[in-house]
Amino acid sequence: MASARAGGSGARAADAGGRGAGHDGQELGGSPENELPTFGVAQMSTLARRKGSLSAKESLKQTAANVIMQLALDDDNKISVREVGGLKKLVSLLTSPDTDVQLNVLGALTNLALNDQNKAEIRELQAIPKIVELLDSEEELVREKVVEVIWNLAGNDENRVALLYADAVRKLVDLLPTTTKLTELTERGNYIVSSALGALANLAVHPENQTAIRDGGGLRKVVDLVGGSVGLEKTKERAANCIENLSLDRENRENIRILGGTLHLVRMLLSDNDEWIRAAAGAIKNLSVDEESKADIDKQEGVRALVDLLNHTDMVIVGKSAECLGNFANEPAYRAKIRDLDGVSRLLGLLEAGTPDEARLASAGAVLNLAVDDDCKVAIKELGGIGKLVPLLNASLPLTLRAVTAMTLTNLGAHEDCALAIAEVGGVNALIQCMGKPTDDVLQEKAASALWNLSVVDSIKATIRKAGGIPFLLSVFEFSTFVPAIENCLGTLLSLAETQENRFAVAQAGAINLLIKLLESEHPNVVEKAAGVMWNLSHEETVQHSVRQLGGLKPIINLLSSDSPLIRFNAVGALPLLTEQSDNVHECVELGTIPPLVHLLATETNVLVLQNAAQSLGNIAEGCQQYQQAIAEVQGLKRLVHVITAWAAKMDEQIDDDIFAKQTQANSQELLAKCCFAVWLICQKHEANQLIFAESGGLQAIIGLLAPGSEETLLELAGGATCALCESNDPNKERFREEGGLEPLIALLVHENDAVKLNSAKALCHLAENEENRKIIRELGGLEKLVHLLSH
Repeated sequence: MASARAGGSGARAADAGGRGAGHDGQELGGSPENELPTFGVAQMSTLARRKGSLSAKESLKQTAANVIMQLALDDDNKISVREVGGLKKLVSLLTSPDTDVQLNVLGALTNLALNDQNKAEIRELQAIPKIVELLDSEEELVREKVVEVIWNLAGNDENRVALLYADAVRKLVDLLPTTTKLTELTERGNYIVSSALGALANLAVHPENQTAIRDGGGLRKVVDLVGGSVGLEKTKERAANCIENLSLDRENRENIRILGGTLHLVRMLLSDNDEWIRAAAGAIKNLSVDEESKADIDKQEGVRALVDLLNHTDMVIVGKSAECLGNFANEPAYRAKIRDLDGVSRLLGLLEAGTPDEARLASAGAVLNLAVDDDCKVAIKELGGIGKLVPLLNASLPLTLRAVTAMTLTNLGAHEDCALAIAEVGGVNALIQCMGKPTDDVLQEKAASALWNLSVVDSIKATIRKAGGIPFLLSVFEFSTFVPAIENCLGTLLSLAETQENRFAVAQAGAINLLIKLLESEHPNVVEKAAGVMWNLSHEETVQHSVRQLGGLKPIINLLSSDSPLIRFNAVGALPLLTEQSDNVHECVELGTIPPLVHLLATETNVLVLQNAAQSLGNIAEGCQQYQQAIAEVQGLKRLVHVITAWAAKMDEQIDDDIFAKQTQANSQELLAKCCFAVWLICQKHEANQLIFAESGGLQAIIGLLAPGSEETLLELAGGATCALCESNDPNKERFREEGGLEPLIALLVHENDAVKLNSAKALCHLAENEENRKIIRELGGLEKLVHLLSH
């Protein structure tokens, strides 16, 4: 199966969770370590100084709003304010003409908006347009507080859209200075710019806002701020946060690269400011999903910097760097570079116990993508990586980490030496345990995928059985509706059922009934694989009977008419085995299997499908004139003539000597042999069928197969078909002679294979009942060859 690739943690663009925003927002007030610079926010001390300038009523409102702002630092109070109707009252004060009231209301709403339900209610109260309108205030301090409220409100998609339609995005972009204006900003002005970038970062999680910021000229401003050398340290950090989320859009990524964003971000990676490094790594993670950005980042020595950051003491930086490397590891050239820079060893070191789970997850994701490459597989194995990965499947660890580890083992398991190493350190048992609780759909899917790859190795097939894997795989069919997990479990069973011991174990575990139900699934891939497992299991006689007894023949026969070529392929593959039992043959005929089998002969081009259709018809016809006649009535013999003629011609054209051509020729000869088998059993002791086949050009087609260059089995069965066609049928004996069949048949009397000689002699026995044939057999040296056989 195809190698797995990391998607999500460690390998793809960040999900729309606002990671680039740095955090959900800000709280005002509280302890000094949590307090933002207020630059004059109306707190209690300020109120005392300005109280005389307000009416008693306005002063009371201002004071109440200020107290609510302080109380809303507590999460329970955030809820209580909403429950007592506080939000509605605060929103009504947004239109107050008094600046101090506005400031305290905005401060309270900033803190309250950190609660998700409050975010929603503020929007439902139609507060967002009123808040955005205050960005036009002449008071710089008001604009500052509005930006902070918007930042916190922009924590969910509904609010992000509402803010866009209230014109918040345009106004925030307008607050960002050009490079030339940045030096003119006051301290508060710099703070407003920094906060506006935080708000835009949260807004940029939504696709519509990504477009709006680009269309409003925001990309250039943000990129310039990332590359700027003046302003607050937080400005560069939050500009990089903004780029992280803007980079979720393909067109934005391209524009950011063209504007020089990747160069600025790599320089931030090389700084000694941990906040800058974190933010830059987050942005590079999303930018590096594109080949052009990867090349640009690498040109600035970004890959080397990211590998070096794996040794950083800040594990957040380490995790983000590993995520970036996971993206680069999607490309062969960068996989080699990461390996050459000792990145594989460093990433594996992060898998050890003691590393925070998030960093381990990011590292496992990077190793996952590296493990697509065979050289990296070998390096991972030689560096002891498999022994570090398998413990990450432990049930005590997060499900996501276990799933990514299973994906990594899927890739490694595609290499036989790595597969054996996984088995040696207990990986088979660990993966099997991932199928049971605690688990989820994704983990089951990934664990089954890994087991599928491991089961390709013959010795591991037995290991999976002995470790109790089969019941776990079957339990997914019973209790899960997650199609990818079901598919991978079927794939594993398909591989396991290649050995007799496993076929017995699978059948005894109750698989047949479950598989029959899956044959009627609405998901084509599930049906295809279920039919494939049934095919493999049907090599056992006990299974052949069980399929009939449990009602499995009908769905298999129905699948012969499926629109899916792969489903038809697997369904018809099982029938030659299932029709080995006479009870199955009778039921198959009653269920109408003959017409679709004949239809396959007329319409299919796949050589294996044709082989199995022909063999099934032969099995059905054996010893039963009623079924022989039924096949002829739906043009089965004429279809066989057509297949023999067409594929004999193709075989003559296959003159190349390469491996593929040889395999194609072998398949063609096997198809022709199975067609002869079918002709033999359909025409045996059935005069009408003998004549139908001959009159349809069948004798000439069979004679063409008697060439000495044909494969032994084909010659044997062609001789058998000749016996069946000519036995007690004078017209066919004459026609066979007239078509020039005696000479190649006589030549086969000296063939090195005894079965070929035997069937040729039997055919001549029937043909020699005709006087003219006896004469020609003598003239062609047939007597001497037959006499020679007496002493063989």
